[in-house]
Amino acid sequence: MDGLLATDDMMQQGESYLLFDPEDVNRTGNRQAAADFVRGASYAPFDLLGMPVDLMNMPFQAFGITDDKPFMGANYLIDLYASIFPEYSRKGGIDEVMGRVVGGVAFDAPTVLSALPKLRMKVDDEINAFRDSQKLRKEEDPQAQQVAPVLEAQASPLVAVVKRANDEGFKVTFDVKDDGTYLVVRPSTVDKSSAEEVVKGARAKNDGAQTGTDKAAPLTKKEIDTVLSDPNLNAAYQTADKISREINGVPYDLNFIMQESGAGARTSSLAKQAAIGRAFMMAAQGSPEYKSAVFSAYGQKYPTLMDAINAKNYDDLLEKSYVQLGRETDMQFRQMPIQTTYHGGDLDYVTSTGGTNSIGMLRDVIQNQNLNVFRGGDPHDFLNKVDPNTGLNMNEQFRAVHDYFGHGTRGSKFDATGEEIAYGSHSQMFSPLARMAMAAETRGQNSLVNYSPLNVELEKKISELTDQLSKAKTDADKSSIRTQIADLQMQREYAPQKSLLLPPEMLELSYTGGMPEYLRRANIPEEGTYMSDVPLFHASGQKGLLEVDPAYMGTRMGSYAAQEKSNLLGYDMPQRSYFFQDNYRTGDPATRGDVSVYEGTGQRVYDAIEDPVGLVDLARFRNQGVLDRNLFQKDFEQSIMDYGYGGYSAPFGAGRAVQMFEPVSVRGILDE
Repeated sequence: MDGLLATDDMMQQGESYLLFDPEDVNRTGNRQAAADFVRGASYAPFDLLGMPVDLMNMPFQAFGITDDKPFMGANYLIDLYASIFPEYSRKGGIDEVMGRVVGGVAFDAPTVLSALPKLRMKVDDEINAFRDSQKLRKEEDPQAQQVAPVLEAQASPLVAVVKRANDEGFKVTFDVKDDGTYLVVRPSTVDKSSAEEVVKGARAKNDGAQTGTDKAAPLTKKEIDTVLSDPNLNAAYQTADKISREINGVPYDLNFIMQESGAGARTSSLAKQAAIGRAFMMAAQGSPEYKSAVFSAYGQKYPTLMDAINAKNYDDLLEKSYVQLGRETDMQFRQMPIQTTYHGGDLDYVTSTGGTNSIGMLRDVIQNQNLNVFRGGDPHDFLNKVDPNTGLNMNEQFRAVHDYFGHGTRGSKFDATGEEIAYGSHSQMFSPLARMAMAAETRGQNSLVNYSPLNVELEKKISELTDQLSKAKTDADKSSIRTQIADLQMQREYAPQKSLLLPPEMLELSYTGGMPEYLRRANIPEEGTYMSDVPLFHASGQKGLLEVDPAYMGTRMGSYAAQEKSNLLGYDMPQRSYFFQDNYRTGDPATRGDVSVYEGTGQRVYDAIEDPVGLVDLARFRNQGVLDRNLFQKDFEQSIMDYGYGGYSAPFGAGRAVQMFEPVSVRGILDE
């Protein structure tokens, strides 16, 4: 049991762990009396924490104006703690009182707090963590705000007691029903009348004074949008805002923006998220180079936080982040104002073609105050602790809170873009430490599944069948095609169940794409997917070059390729240098005028025609129906660079040209 040491355990520890004389414990020869005495002594932390309130109320108690447990006083906190651990309920006997006197009054506060570890009790650490967190909450320093929620979670369950006290003793209980097929968890916070009021309010806004709509009729898409856009109707937003303020001290942002950079900025794209998917793969492989580089990056990003949690290395930070994620997930689960129905896969929200159905989920959540959640899968490395009150493990809890707060606040879909928005929605509710693990579980997995070649061939088949469905003329043909699509949907590969950390840049809502420079050495493409020592030739107006650097992209393009230069810069495409492959050729505008010719060799050059990894195919699929070809170009070029390739080779006239994303050492061979 987390929290205080059990009475019998304390009595077995021996004299060296006791704050008081063993003779006091055994003075009656009665084991029950001894147990009462030890339990009374264990109340010392609460006596200390509640002492200011008790002292203030003492004169009023003498005149009978207040009771024996004023709000936030020692007895009040003890009783709330006992609501979590019933064995610590106050009995009020003389032995218990004597224990409280010896444990809490015979020493001053510093002595008691320094001596409590001898009892092998956790309460002293919880009190210190809680008090430290409250001090940090009052500071405006962002670093202090990062540490505060970590300390609060470490202070659990004491923080749970205090938060419960702040909520005037409100306690969440669960009604759990398990029929062997479905597990239904209904918290005491579910208020059926509130859902009815939300539906009524949404219909009033859409229908005006009309009252003819059947109350039981399913919410329309328009009515759902009304609920989501109105903070007074959006229960998911209201709870998310409360938690965001509690954890991070800032209001929840319902209208956040997260886009890639450049013209045609998209919320979610291959150019933006290819690097995240690639980083996920690298982290899953667990190379020492990756771990060392990422751990150092977190140290630079969150120095105060890393010092506060005493993170020793990548693996230590990984574990502490997931532990924090588990704690905060449990806190969020207990505040959801809906019931959850856990199933084995037959209650997924799906469309007629087997795709995900976010409207169905939102209608169920808003109108029925119910959320269907999948229960199953491989055990999680860290999120495996089972809540005895519900029978759910932390990973099952996380699925519920992510669907509710990630998708339920703004109504984001379950596609690639919707999952990226869901990360932005839900990540606001976690502390920086918990967000490290949360990002890997959501944004990282989504980016791997949707913005890596993992499912590209499958997606192409589904796309072809979808086109056929729109052209099918008979019901039989349509039914057959829908069945094929549904079968393919079931074959989709998902991210491996690996606990890992993404680079800190990839946690930010402001992230626009790209692999951090410090991961260059760890980001090595798979053998056999690139060309080495490719002969390269470059024409330049500069003499005496030893290196051709992509940072100078466009220096001469304004005179012969102004539109291409404008597109490259306007869409924020990767910087590159242009080379002829295998031999130098004249006739191109870049070779005209007073130029010097240089040669070098290209390393890790990707063949865009052979497309060995499927990155060009992936970009083509992700841009189906998109008229702006610049977005397609940006997607495949950025993904090639993010996968660690130095550049790519493509047809150019009668031969080939190479565009390099990294500097190339050269030597002059000819002056014209």
